[in-house]
Amino acid sequence: MKIKPITAVGYTFLVALISSLITVLCYHVFVFNTFASNSSEPSALREIDSAIVASSPIKHDSSIIEVMSYGCHYCASNEEDIEKFAGTLPAESTFEVIHITAERNGLAIYAPVFATLEVMGLERQMRDQAFNAVMTRGINLADDEALNGWLKKNNIDVEKYHQVRQSKAVTERLEYMAKITELYDINATPLFIVNKKYVVAKDRQFPEFADYMRQLLTQDKE
Repeated sequence: MKIKPITAVGYTFLVALISSLITVLCYHVFVFNTFASNSSEPSALREIDSAIVASSPIKHDSSIIEVMSYGCHYCASNEEDIEKFAGTLPAESTFEVIHITAERNGLAIYAPVFATLEVMGLERQMRDQAFNAVMTRGINLADDEALNGWLKKNNIDVEKYHQVRQSKAVTERLEYMAKITELYDINATPLFIVNKKYVVAKDRQFPEFADYMRQLLTQDKE
């Protein structure tokens, strides 16, 4: 059966719309449920127990890690502001982006793509294209056939990609991201881990949110 162009476009738009709505719903439900304290008011800041901090795989004490997903509308919309913010951090501090990695979490299904592109040295330059593919065009990058088509369109060697996907480096990267996701109880994106001890949700606009994270980053040194 031949699908009319208008039908295909409408379907793609519907998939993208549903994806965005699910991301928004997950963020509000899981983030604020995750950060809920004994009071009825939600909080966008959670301080991590010292025992968890001691076992954290995060190496740098003075650091910010953004936990994102290619299927996250908020992550895509914050990208430019986050990149500008990262460029203003003190020289002794580090900034890292990881993909949420967990079983039974829809936002995590693109983690292998993220890790593979990262090991290939292509992730940062392909991030906007990945966001666009998943959320605007409704391409399921977790499906090999759809992924291969996307790789070809973006001039990425498909055979090399799948070779790297099976590499030890990608496996270790996925394990690292999964451990952080589990240890810090990350259920939604974007979330930010500051100094290994604070998990922060974006509860205000830039540049106020950048100032807030910078304050958390430096307050333990004062």
